[in-house]
Parts: sequence; C-alpha cells; structure tokens
Amino acid sequence: MKKLFFAYCIGAATLLFAGTAVSAPQDSFWVWIALFALAVIGVLILFVSSRQTKRIEKMHREMLEKQKEIEQSQTLFLANISENIHEIIAKNYQDAAFVSDATEEEAASTPKGKRRKLVDVTNDLIEFLRLKSKKVEITHEKFNLNNVLNEVSGSVCSQFKGSEVELIFDIDSNIPRYLIGDARNLEKTLHNLLEYVLSEVDSGEVTLEIAMFGNYEEQIELQFKLSDRGQGLSEAKMESLFIPAYDEESKTYKGLGLFVAKSLIGMMQGELVVDSVEGKGTTFTLTLPFEMLDPTNRRNYRLPEKVLTAKKVFIVDRSYNAALAIKKMFAYFRHDVKVVTKEEFLGKMHNLTPYDIVVLNMSLFNPRTVEYLEKLKKEKELKVIALNALLQKDEEEKHSELIDKVLSKPANQERVFELIINLFTPQRVQKSKEEEKSHDTHGLTYRGEIQEAPHITQQSFREFSGKRLLIVEDDIINQKVLTNILKVSGMEIAIANNGREAVNMVKESLESFDLVLMDINMPVMDGYVATQMIRLESEYDNLPIVAFTALALESEREKIFNSGMNAYLTKPLNIGKLFTVFKMYMPGSAAQEQRTQERKVIDTDVLDVGKGIGYANGNEGFYMEILQEFLDAYGNSGELFAKLVREHRYEQVKMLCLDMKGLTGSIGATQMYQLIAKIHQKVIYHQEEMLTEYIDAYEKELGRLRYEIERYLAL
Repeated sequence: MKKLFFAYCIGAATLLFAGTAVSAPQDSFWVWIALFALAVIGVLILFVSSRQTKRIEKMHREMLEKQKEIEQSQTLFLANISENIHEIIAKNYQDAAFVSDATEEEAASTPKGKRRKLVDVTNDLIEFLRLKSKKVEITHEKFNLNNVLNEVSGSVCSQFKGSEVELIFDIDSNIPRYLIGDARNLEKTLHNLLEYVLSEVDSGEVTLEIAMFGNYEEQIELQFKLSDRGQGLSEAKMESLFIPAYDEESKTYKGLGLFVAKSLIGMMQGELVVDSVEGKGTTFTLTLPFEMLDPTNRRNYRLPEKVLTAKKVFIVDRSYNAALAIKKMFAYFRHDVKVVTKEEFLGKMHNLTPYDIVVLNMSLFNPRTVEYLEKLKKEKELKVIALNALLQKDEEEKHSELIDKVLSKPANQERVFELIINLFTPQRVQKSKEEEKSHDTHGLTYRGEIQEAPHITQQSFREFSGKRLLIVEDDIINQKVLTNILKVSGMEIAIANNGREAVNMVKESLESFDLVLMDINMPVMDGYVATQMIRLESEYDNLPIVAFTALALESEREKIFNSGMNAYLTKPLNIGKLFTVFKMYMPGSAAQEQRTQERKVIDTDVLDVGKGIGYANGNEGFYMEILQEFLDAYGNSGELFAKLVREHRYEQVKMLCLDMKGLTGSIGATQMYQLIAKIHQKVIYHQEEMLTEYIDAYEKELGRLRYEIERYLAL
C-alpha cells in the first residue's frame, strides 16, 4: 500500500509539473481537471486497498488464533491421553509374564524383559507432553540429596544390569546433606542424563562429579558434571541432541529423555552445557541453584563418637578412579586413606597390619588374600569391607565370615557415614521372637524379598474390598499407576504426597488404616522419618507399613527395618508382589468375586476382542478400560481430522495418525488401523491433496468402531 501511495504522489507531481509548463489557459484548465480526477481515483484505490488489507489481516489473525487453539487443544488432549496410556503400559509391565523356569537369556527376550524399556519410553513421552501443556510445576522443599542419588542409582543400575561400565559418584566433601529445591525433578533430570549416557557406552567409566560453588548467603549452586570416555558425538548429532523425533522403524520417540531433562533444567533456573570430542567422550555439565537448609552448619555428617574418626583405611578397587572417589568420602571423617591400584595389589602382598579398615573389590578376595586377612583378624581388630557394583551382575556371596560389610557402588557420603557407624558399633544381641513381633501385624516382619503371586490381575484385588489403604508417594505418575491397579478392588484409598502428610493422616484419621505403602525418597519428610514418627505412639504398633524403594541394598534394608517398617517392595512395582503383601498383612477379607458374562459376537474385522485382550496381557477388565479411554479421547476424532485437512494442518494430521496407529493396533481395531496407515502414507509421500478423499471414510470407519466398542462395553 505504501508503494501504491508513493507511486500516486510521483504521478501527481509529474502531471502538476507538466501542467505548469503548458502556456495556454485552456490547456491548463484540462490539466487541473485530470489531476483532480486522478486524485479521486487514488483516494478510492487507497480506500479499497485499505479495506482489503484489513480484511486480509483479520483473516490472518483468525487463522493464527485458530491454529494456536488447535495446537493447544491437541497438546492438552495428547497430554491427558498419554497419561492414561502410561497407566495402561505401566500396568501391563507390572502384570508380569509368569515363566518360572526360563533361562536368563529367555527371560530377557520375553515381554516381561522388554517392558521396562517400554515403560521408560512412555514415561518420557508423558513428561514431554506434560511440559508442553504446562502441567509441570517446580517446588521448593527440603530434601536429602543422598536419597535422590540412591533413587537414581537404583533405577538406572537395575535398567542396565550386567553392563561392563564402571559408574562413579565423585562427590565433594562440602556438598550439603539437606537442600531446599525440587528433588523430584532433579531426580528425573539426573536419571534421564545417566540413562542416555549409559545407553551410548558399553564399557569404561562414567563419572558423575558433584561440586558446590557460588555461595551467596543461603543460596548455593551445585554443578553436576556427567562424563564418559566413549566415542563422542559428531557435530550433526550434537545439533539434534535435544530435539525429540518419532522413529518409524522402531515405533518409538527418540530424544525425549534429553528434551525433558533440558526443559526441567530451564524451569529450575539452571543451565546445561554439552562438550563432546569424537573418539574421546562427552561431558554434560549441569548447574542448578539451591538453598541451604542450615548455612551455619558446615559439618553435614557428625560421627557420634570421636573414637570413630582418624582410622587408617586401605582401599583397592578394579577402577582406580572409583577408589579415589571412595577415598574422598572416608577422608571426610579425618581418616588416613591409602589407595593402590589393582595391579599393584595383586603384584605384591602389602603389609596391612597398620590399618583399621581394608576395603577391597569383591573380585580381589583370592585364596592368598583371604588367608592373610583371616590371620590378621585373629591378631587385631580389623574391619573388612567388600566393594561391589550395582551395574555388574550379582556375584555369589563368598567369605561371609571374613567380610564385615558390603559397600555398593556408586556410593554417596551418607552411606559411608552409616557404614562407619555400623562397623564399630557393637552388634546388637539377636532379638527374641517376642521382640521380633513388635511393630508387626499378626507377628510378622518379613526381611526377605517379597515373592510374586502368579496370575494376578486387577480383579484379584477384589479380595481386599473394604480395606483402607494409605499410599505415601510424591510422584503423581506413580500415584496414578497404583490407583489404576486398585481401581476395581473396592478398597478405600487415601494418598499422602510426603511423609509429613502421611503422619498427619494416620494420626487424624477417624478410621484406622489397614496398610501403609511408604515411599522412601520424598521431600519435606522421607519415609524413614515418617515411619519413626508414626511408631512413637503405641496405638500404631500393629499398623503394617511396607517400604517402596528403588535401592534395596543391605544397608538400606537395615534402615527400613530399624525405622519400624514391616517389609519392602522394590521399584518398578510388580503386581504379583503387591498382591502378596496385601495377603500377608490384610487377611480375613471376603472371597474374591467370581463372575462370568456371555459375550455377543463382535465383528472381528472392526474390533478383534481376542487380539485386544491379548495385548492387555489377558486381562479383559483392563482391556475394557482401554476401550473406554479410547472412546473418551478419540471417539470424535473424525471431526478433528476433517478440520485439520481443510485447514492444511498436515503436520497435525501426521501426529494424529501416529497416535491413532498405535492405539487402534493395540485395541484390535483392524480396519481402522489399515485406514489410518493409508492416510499416514499420503502425508509421508506429500500427497496431501488426496487427504480430502479420506474425510468421509475416516468418519464412517470410526463410527463403525465406536458402535462395536459401545456394544461390547454395554454387555
């Protein structure tokens, strides 16, 4: 429009100049008439152009608003359905395959062996969508950093069990024990970064260094430096490192974990820098701000007696760097620590007489070393600690009479602190049977691993109808998984988000709870302290409390039982083990309701019920829940598909197809799946002009599917 106006002005000026050059009066008159007519035409053109421009701008604004509305709607929509999908897949993972005599290799190839990866990928997808829909909130609460490290090491090490990688936590001695910040999102961030690094390397060392700097009054910054000595990343891979993408070949999303980690770091006001050199390795440097709980207390760990300090310690590990990290933890307590390499130790016999504590890797207990240590222990008070690694396969326990304690790597300061106390505290006299029964329900404290009850489904939990259960868990997704499993049980379920809430709910409830499932790692108050607070009052002596933990080390199990808990379950939760715990602590319930229902014949081309139930691990009740969720989320997606096609929102069409392919395949909607696959191909091969031909077909097939699902659910 500006150009048009400028052109008009030039034209008018030219005519005006020409008019003045004309000498004849009559010629001048006609020139002025022409100029006036031209001015009128110009004004009309400007008016029409202005109206048209405003109309175009209005249409453009409406299109942008509509596009934004569609994208926001679909993002929220996907976030909600993905949470439901997570419950479905998490439940399917927990409802394990019951193969008792399978070999380790066979077990790894079964659906049970593959479900952990499926749950992890789905969990990343949920976090990704929750971030996009702005559902994630940052908290500022007291937490124990060691509990976070225990959860992270427990989860990633169980996921990569058998790896040849040496995972090292190298923690500076000035790192506070307690911090104020977001423990849950810190845990997710560290887990996702570690998960990525461990998936990229097959051997060598992966080190997580934690340092503190920038102390401004109560504010501190912690630096988490995660490095490996792997192949490193190319420039192209570095550019796409944090960009999530869907892999058609594997049918999974790639890069979601790193995207989630980086997004959470930004929300926590932190920074993430990645350095990588091909052939030398990669380093992720994460910096996050926290508040100190007690800035005046510079001594985070205080041994109860002075005699426990200033010990002489001798350390040998397969990894020299791992040994140096452990040395730092012992040196905090003013111990005099000597570290030698594995080769040096095996090459000659060292004189260990001056030492109070000998720390050796489990693999170094050869006959010569064992004989020497046994002789020394007869002559002096010598404590022997065996080192094992959470990542490596579990070794058969040997020399139990020689070894005083086992320290699992990666270690942290609190575990070493508790180890020293337990080493030199006189062993408690074996409890009598009467004492063992204290804080028990029905006289039972079960210290071993809970056995898995076979062939357990959601319907099995109806046996506990009417019982009152308290779930103490700060993670929303874990809360959803548990409540979904028990959805049809008929139990009365209450949820506490941290230990303090749990203590208040137990003490203020008008009716007593029959069982408490207590998570260990929580902000505000952890599971250990919460249990101790509950046990202070004798009326709760017989309330069964079962721990829920990712790291079931011997030292952690001792803390669990010493705090007053009755048993423990390990993460990820197994539905068969959960049923066993309920059976142990809530007997005397009504018998499980048995019901059968005749099913009408369903059109298997439209809805293959048998295949769908098979995908739901043989659980028809769970399959019916999936169908209902599908109806609620995608039952009217035909209208959305038509709208997206007409507005040329082809990327959104592609995303809708990807979601529908996964869902229709899993519920046994054969014909709908085939139709979606054809539509997806048109988008992939840029034949978008043909999509309008599928609008009616989509709505028609979806209507048939909706009819069969509703008919099946109504039976």
